Amino acid sequence: MATPAPVPTRMEIQITGIRKHFAECVTEQDGGEMCDACSSDWDSPLPTNAWIRAHADEKGHTKFKKHTEEDVTTFTKPATAK
Repeated sequence: MATPAPVPTRMEIQITGIRKHFAECVTEQDGGEMCDACSSDWDSPLPTNAWIRAHADEKGHTKFKKHTEEDVTTFTKPATAK
């Protein structure tokens, strides 16, 4: 009995959560230390932008990093012929 040929597979990525938006202040302060203040996580970028504006107004800081994060999982499934 012949061994069947392996079935071609492909790796899939599935988003398993809601995208999170947050920001951190990376403004260098006196003494060379970074501010490192971080916003909360939101499911929209708009509150992140508002946090950046408010932090900049309050502290006078000017350098920020915006982050987007998604929870994902991977799985393998049979490849389909085209």
